[in-house]
Amino acid sequence: MIPAIRLMIAKKFIEEHNLTQSEVAELLGVTQPSISHYLNSKRGVKMARMLSKCKEIRDYVDAYVEKAISRGSPPEDMPFCMICELAVRRIASRHGVALRPPRSKH
Repeated sequence: MIPAIRLMIAKKFIEEHNLTQSEVAELLGVTQPSISHYLNSKRGVKMARMLSKCKEIRDYVDAYVEKAISRGSPPEDMPFCMICELAVRRIASRHGVALRPPRSKH
């Protein structure tokens, strides 16, 4: 899930904000070779296509990109675990899989 989400975010940074891979890496909190891998490998591509069909996920990606651009760093108030959970639930519901509710964090 993470490679697909990072791929979606990286593409948005590059295509809409004309950032370099190094700049994208800084805004995602990863290395430049990681960004190159997301953009040039087949890993996460099918999942990214599937996730991009969900408006909530696209909205999250848009918000992440805008916050990162305005702050100049990864938005700490938008952890990937939130978008991953949403993505897993969307995919599961699409395939008729029932998921257990998240565990309480006591």
